[in-house]
Amino acid sequence: MGLWNKLYKNPRAQEKIRPLLESRMMRDILLEIGQRGNERLDPQSVPLDQRERAARLAAGGGMAELKQSVIDEVQLDAQGITLLVDGEPTVFLYADYNYEDIEDTDCLPAVAQHLVQHLRGYYNISRTFTTVARPNGHTAEKTRAVYIRRHQEDTPFDPGPLQKQKLF
Repeated sequence: MGLWNKLYKNPRAQEKIRPLLESRMMRDILLEIGQRGNERLDPQSVPLDQRERAARLAAGGGMAELKQSVIDEVQLDAQGITLLVDGEPTVFLYADYNYEDIEDTDCLPAVAQHLVQHLRGYYNISRTFTTVARPNGHTAEKTRAVYIRRHQEDTPFDPGPLQKQKLF
């Protein structure tokens, strides 16, 4: 949330991404995420530090509260936003909505934070970047693409000490 909080404090950054967040394209993406629905939470998609809370939810409310979005991955780049569900891509191109491609892709991590807030489950945000030379001899990192992937761990679901509870 650090990046998201920075945006609220920086009016120039807010003005950069506000048109995208309030666009018809973003409404269509959020509608697609909602229409795809939810599925039972995969135990390995719960991060280790959240497993105790997930175990309490499972014990207290059954499986009703432990759902996750069926979206496996979201890719954001300069040309558009792609949702991946079971390997099937759903592409939302900026050109299809009469927008220009995004030149300043450094705003994409903030857009990814906004999307993660609407996805149920646990997702990791990562990015790829290029190194750009500056006139003063220094270099800077420029975001090329941002990926939102469902959290997966190789360890089995183990909430802690043995307790009587219903888990998956």
